[in-house]
Order: sequence, then structure tokens, then C-alpha cells
Amino acid sequence: MRAGIVRRVATLALQIEPDRSRVLHWILHTPLPALGSQTTFELACNGQGERVIALLHGLLAQAGSRPPQLPQGHAAP
Repeated sequence: MRAGIVRRVATLALQIEPDRSRVLHWILHTPLPALGSQTTFELACNGQGERVIALLHGLLAQAGSRPPQLPQGHAAP
């Protein structure tokens, strides 16, 4: 895993969701359908953390007048 990628993701995610505990839960437990339904942590461990960075940058850029939200995975069955 590239050093610092999870910190970079967390820094961006905190611009969207200011609650640190929610961001940590999102990083560790939320599958991202747009990125193969892996969690942010799994992607970072597999050297694909930059994909999450790009996703978050896109959300921040598209925010407009509506505040962005962290991407959510599918509900558990």
C-alpha cells in the first residue's frame, strides 16, 4: 500500500463529511459500487487508492449548490 493514501482519502472525505468516525467507518466498511464494490481500504491496500481520490475529487467538483455526500454501497441483504 502506498504510504499516506488512506490519509489523503480521509482528508478529502472530511471535506464532504466532517464527522471523523463516519469517515473512518466509510473507509473501512463501505463497498463502492462505482469501484468494483471494494471498500476504500481494500482499494488502497491493492494499490488502487488513487481511484478513490479521483472519485472524491469528482464529487467535490460537482457539488454546486448541493453539498456532496460520500458514496454509499449497497445495503446488506
